[in-house]
Amino acid sequence: MDDFFKTERATDNLTGLYNREVITEYAEELISRVQPFSFGLVDIDNFKYINDTYGHVAGDKIIKIVSERVKEILDAHGVVGRFGGDEFEFILPDIVDYDAIWSLLRSILICMHDIEIAGFDGLFVTITIGLARFPTNGANYDEIFEMADKALYRGKTKGRNCFIIYLPEKHAHLELHTENDKALSSMYIHSLVFKLLTMETGLADGIRALFTFFSSYFMLDHICIQTNDNKVYFEKTHELSRNQSFRPIPLDLIRERVNSTSDIFYTNNAQNMDKIHQGKLQEEFKAQKIQATFNCEISCRGEVYGMFRADNTNARIWQRSDMDILITAAKTIALMLSDSGQRIEDLK
Repeated sequence: MDDFFKTERATDNLTGLYNREVITEYAEELISRVQPFSFGLVDIDNFKYINDTYGHVAGDKIIKIVSERVKEILDAHGVVGRFGGDEFEFILPDIVDYDAIWSLLRSILICMHDIEIAGFDGLFVTITIGLARFPTNGANYDEIFEMADKALYRGKTKGRNCFIIYLPEKHAHLELHTENDKALSSMYIHSLVFKLLTMETGLADGIRALFTFFSSYFMLDHICIQTNDNKVYFEKTHELSRNQSFRPIPLDLIRERVNSTSDIFYTNNAQNMDKIHQGKLQEEFKAQKIQATFNCEISCRGEVYGMFRADNTNARIWQRSDMDILITAAKTIALMLSDSGQRIEDLK
């Protein structure tokens, strides 16, 4: 059965992992014998951004390091291959118990947290994993692959830097989207921002409805507006958040990091704040278990009303398309306040 692992064509040149064709053949061999297994897909988060920002040399180094660490964790349990580009796949024969899989996948995520590439300071690497099981989730390779891909997609929409084990009751309804679908989805959400914020019942009701939507859609642990006197309004905390008691963060600490051009400050990993001499801000994040945060000034025509704030208790790669929507919300709120002559404190 292992003969096809030993052929010259079996491995990928860059990583030394098995290639896609061999992994597929192995999966089909197990299926033909009706031998249970788990099949996983691994994707490096935001890899195009890494390549565009740091160059292909850094990209290739990251691909090698990620492949080595995934293989180190799983080598004793199964086989790992490179699907192509920044994607990997693995098969774990006879390992289909949920808790056993959960433990292995968690180990993979943890081993990625300290990746450092010499000469590329500030480069933060995370991965997302989607996994399906045979025969529980499908009868053939195509079905198993599709379910693992759906789980991976759910992990991406959840905020990345996570793993999802496919469960029909949670993920069967998911539909994989093309780039055109994603563009249409972004257009829809931008339109929804305006629709909710201009509700006939008033801006306050619109903000509440919008924050409820954002909390669920973006899987945000916490979202609020913080005014200049460090009071919190329209707070929405996700019921599954590890922290149910968020509190204000002094805006002077946030504003030290706000980009003057874009009016935003965000971090994918708050543990790195001390590396840029922001120890006090890191202490605030640590006290509230905040790992990732996005902040945007609610300002218009020279008037600053407060700060739009969104937090996650897990590290998160903030996507530009997602941040674009959040910025749209913050600036629309500011514009409506400016036109009405109101302040956040006036909204009921």
